[in-house]
Amino acid sequence: MPESFWQAAVDLARQYGVFRTAQPLRLDYTRLKQRLSGPVPRRKSSRPGFVELVRPQPAEMEGCIIEFESAQGAKMRVQWRSSVPPDWTNLLRAWRDADR
Repeated sequence: MPESFWQAAVDLARQYGVFRTAQPLRLDYTRLKQRLSGPVPRRKSSRPGFVELVRPQPAEMEGCIIEFESAQGAKMRVQWRSSVPPDWTNLLRAWRDADR
């Protein structure tokens, strides 16, 4: 390879590191490292060491009204103002059992 190519690779290795330069250019890692004069300054990672994940506040729920009517004419009205759904299975089972 021409010396100008090696010099450019050495300059890149000083900036980005030997491995990050040798791998995409398909150069011999050891030969590139030998061509460097002195220690290779490591490029500081642009990735943060810590990322805080902040959960957005849930939107205020206005609520809803749910009405049920059995075949016998019994009625149930549920006014719900929570973001957590109720246990519908047990709620309807209890209503059905109370209607008997």
